[in-house]
Amino acid sequence: MPLCWRAAVLLILAAPTVARSQEPEARTTIGGYGEVHYTNLAGPHTPGEVTLARFVVYLGHQFSDRIALRSELEVEDAKVEGGEDGGEVSIEQAYLDYTLSDRVTLRAGLVLAPLGIINELHEPPSFNGVERPGFDNDVLPTTWRELGVGAAGTLPVAGGLTYRVYLLNGLKAEGFSAAEGIRGGRQEGKEASFANPSVTGRLEYGRPGLKLGGAFWYGGSANQDSTLGDAAFAAPFLVLSADARVDRGPLTLRGVVARISIKDAEEINARFGAGVGRRIAGGYAEVAYDLLHLLAPRAAQRLNAFVRHERYDTQTAIADGTTRDPSLARRTTTFGLSWKPLWNVVFKGDYQLRRNRAGVSEEEALALGIGYQF
Repeated sequence: MPLCWRAAVLLILAAPTVARSQEPEARTTIGGYGEVHYTNLAGPHTPGEVTLARFVVYLGHQFSDRIALRSELEVEDAKVEGGEDGGEVSIEQAYLDYTLSDRVTLRAGLVLAPLGIINELHEPPSFNGVERPGFDNDVLPTTWRELGVGAAGTLPVAGGLTYRVYLLNGLKAEGFSAAEGIRGGRQEGKEASFANPSVTGRLEYGRPGLKLGGAFWYGGSANQDSTLGDAAFAAPFLVLSADARVDRGPLTLRGVVARISIKDAEEINARFGAGVGRRIAGGYAEVAYDLLHLLAPRAAQRLNAFVRHERYDTQTAIADGTTRDPSLARRTTTFGLSWKPLWNVVFKGDYQLRRNRAGVSEEEALALGIGYQF
């Protein structure tokens, strides 16, 4: 072979090696979280119940300095067995990030809706109380994730201002209900129909000890049901939420409010008998204080005494032809302790008073729990 051809072949073979050597070394990250709950409804003849509520494995991979994978696999209630109620294996999130700059990261896959506090930040050491707030089940349905594309990053207009905005699949109105609002309409990444798209976004302002956020979701829910319409945003619903977190040494405060408007609730109820409200609204406020700060101000451990009060109604306004259920106007007060020997390990105990406007099926419950993340 002539010398010039040999040189050309050597250059071609060497090129991939040179290109790879310029990329940073790929990194894989493994983490996760889990929690165990013990619950005992008040009463002398009520047995307690204990369950491994969640076991979640986080897997991330940094393909390059620009491209990364984020994912979570969750097992609920310890196991899933055919013929038995309860238990679930699900993907909580799985998406690729492509970082263009500090201002813009493109994102595609199964992403968490950026609404409220708990939906994106739901690891057990990150919140007080054994269970997540009921508001985050019935109003903002945690854990809410859907498929789509979007972007996240920072805004230059003010320091500490970040954003997330996504185009995602819509919900299915056939899953809406009076008691849990839009929760049953989520598609959660399983053969999700994109007949009706949704747009969601969040602005968040952060400073040391302070976070303020506002978010929205607008989308259709007809899912090609001709009785509800065939437009892109047929059977629309709008979610608006705002939240605040304050951390001042031993004192922490947090609060969330949300409102959901379902324009065609009357047609949805006539079609599916859902009884869903035309408007759903509510929120909660929580205050916590680190008791260990009184005895040892420099201690790394925390013992948070907290109280949280929730008020929400999934039938704040009803559609014509729907009978209001006053028991859906719920009030829940939770008070208890969270001991954190480390920032990512927590032991919890609380007592909960569950009330409603109808005064029926009201309960009180003692709960104990442990949680971790890594």
